[in-house]
Formats: sequence, C-alpha cells, structure tokens
Amino acid sequence: MIKIKVTEQDKQFAKQQIEDFEKIPEGSWRYPDVEAWRGGVCEKLAGKWLEKFAIEQNFKIDKSAKGLDDSGIVDDCDMIINSKKVEIKSATKNYFRYLMPKIHDVRDKPKDVYIGCKYNETVEPNEIQILGYITRSEILKYPVKQNKGAPYYEVPLFKLLPINQNTFRLEYL
Repeated sequence: MIKIKVTEQDKQFAKQQIEDFEKIPEGSWRYPDVEAWRGGVCEKLAGKWLEKFAIEQNFKIDKSAKGLDDSGIVDDCDMIINSKKVEIKSATKNYFRYLMPKIHDVRDKPKDVYIGCKYNETVEPNEIQILGYITRSEILKYPVKQNKGAPYYEVPLFKLLPINQNTFRLEYL
C-alpha cells in the first residue's frame, strides 16, 4: 500500500472542483452526506503517483489525471498509461471496505485498469492510500448492489492486486 499525505491545498483544489461540477446539469445529482471532494483528492494524488511510477517504468503517458471536468463532456477515463485506460476509484472514508464502480460505467464505458484508493481522515495530516488495482473482467465477477443511486459492483478492497511493473503491460491484461 502506498500512503500519500494530503495538504490543505489538495483539499481546497478538490472542493473547488466539486463546487464547479455541481453547477452543471451532470453534477446536480449529488447525494447528501457524501464527501465527494475526498474522491477528488484521491484522484489527484493517485494520478501524480501513477505518473511518476509510469515514468520510472518507461511507460508512455497518453493522458494525465486532471480531476472532475465541469465542461459537461463525459471523459473516457481518468488516465491512459501504456495504451491502457485507467480509472481511479475511491473509498472516501477510512472505514469503507469496498469500491463501488457503477454497473453502467463498467459495462458501457470499459477501462482496462481500475486503481483503488482510500481516503484516511483518521490521521493528521489526512492521507490517501493507494491500495492496488483490479481489471474490468475481475470486477464483472462481483455482486451487484444498490444503495442510494445507480446499481454498482461491490468490490472488496482486500481483493485489489499490488501495482507493479506488469500492471500496465499489454500481455498481462
């Protein structure tokens, strides 16, 4: 597991992204009591770490993580590393035990690699934990659940595989 400290600037950046996103129609459906900005922090910091990792492995970065888009244009993925579409998914509280990618997104907008993160608010400074990855084909094997909104796959965080030099290689997916 990789741990990265969260700064006040990281929090403010993510909160501003959420505020801007909520002003467009695509952002109007937010659920109450969900601290979505924490997912933004996870995406930003995990994206930076993944870029550094990719450079160290001599992988090509075709698209960097940029966070929420308030243009109304739905993006295809969070990043592209070594021609692999990457989605960064977050558990936004330390006690959460699952990633919950929406069925519609996994089936209709497939990514090659899903990176799992968790926001840990129980330490000061707060931190994110990059827990590992899972492929789309593995996600499809997990149970479908539905709580507040769209149905999702319930993927236990402990099932994520460690990120290593083979995670973004063609022959391993």
